[in-house]
Amino acid sequence: MHRFSTSFFAAILFTAVFSCSSGPAPEEAGSGQVGQTLSSPRRLLPFVQLEDGRVLAAGGHDGTRTLFSSELFDPATGLWSTTGSLKVARRNHAAVALKDGRVLVAGGSPQQLVGMLASAELFDPDTGEWTVVASMSTPRIDPTAVLLADGRVLVVGGSDVDRRQLRSAELFDPATRTWTPAEAPGWGHSGAQAAAVLADGRVLFVSGMQAELYEPSTGHWTKAGPAGGAAGTHRSEHTVTRLPDGRVMVVGGSTSRAAETAEVFEPISNTWTLVAPPHMPRESHAAVVTADGAVLVLGGAHFSTGTLSSAERFEPATGTWSLVTSLQAPRRGAGVVRLPDGEVLLVGGFSDAGGTLAATERYMPGGGCVPATCAEQSGACGVVPDGCGGLLDCGACDAGIQCAPDGCAGGPNVDVSVVISVPAVQ
Repeated sequence: MHRFSTSFFAAILFTAVFSCSSGPAPEEAGSGQVGQTLSSPRRLLPFVQLEDGRVLAAGGHDGTRTLFSSELFDPATGLWSTTGSLKVARRNHAAVALKDGRVLVAGGSPQQLVGMLASAELFDPDTGEWTVVASMSTPRIDPTAVLLADGRVLVVGGSDVDRRQLRSAELFDPATRTWTPAEAPGWGHSGAQAAAVLADGRVLFVSGMQAELYEPSTGHWTKAGPAGGAAGTHRSEHTVTRLPDGRVMVVGGSTSRAAETAEVFEPISNTWTLVAPPHMPRESHAAVVTADGAVLVLGGAHFSTGTLSSAERFEPATGTWSLVTSLQAPRRGAGVVRLPDGEVLLVGGFSDAGGTLAATERYMPGGGCVPATCAEQSGACGVVPDGCGGLLDCGACDAGIQCAPDGCAGGPNVDVSVVISVPAVQ
């Protein structure tokens, strides 16, 4: 007689919801211009900045199915375009940009009702093609992955189909396209935003109850301060961000204590210090260092409020928080990238009201709202909003197209409601 854990059946139910497709038609491979929004709504994926400043979105989930498709955002045009599809559809995977410009993706959850992936692929931005490489020794859902100073990739932890934390690690060598075992950490770690590479090359992993440091030169792990850090709490669904001065900031998390606190790790003294708490408790948010050295924290969720649209910034020099104008749409689990010109790109994720999101928002610290252009609104015509309170004249519409009082538009990809940018700090 076979016995199965209750979490196994829970996993079947959970993955059935995330894998069965009853909505959009099957994905079609192809390439070409899409527009300012993603071609497919996406969540449960890392967004990776390429060497040339473009941003890669590969796989993820659109609300009804796990995705094969990939697309690229070009900061020069403000447009997304489709590129080569993954060989294996995946969500909750790791993705890392390599030193030679390629991108490694590894692990995650597949299309099937229950399962986890060990497979890995490499993306070549020059060709837009994916190549299968050797698989990891251990399948992993939502592992943490970082690029080491020597060019190798360290993949740590993750979970299995029963959501049990994995206490293991392995290294990928881009030169040989092979994996080798690494020393296991003392505790399990997971999450795309759960690690930071320090100035001296060590890697700080912060998730669960005990933070740890990995030393690439020796391959050994050591504790990073006491269990629970300065806040004395377990953390997941938080952010880990390296500051310009070399310290590391951790914000939020899924416990009540974590959600309402922020703390900073000092690598030299191996100590944690509580800093001022954010204005809004949050988890599943996005965080990025702006060009002027502040930490911008965007969206997320909290059990008392649901999905959040609030945004705030932390000034490391003064240790203080200030509110900035809220996002146009609440979202959690979004991707965030600082673009070459200093703009911050926020994309995808999930909202309680809108489900999985395809919309993109942009923020320019200290520079005001970033208005859209007619080119970014593929197929737009007539007078349409620019997303910053102004209007764009995108030329006359073809005969037969109906115009609303605030403008007219044509083409299947036009949705002026999402061509909105995040206003600047007030």
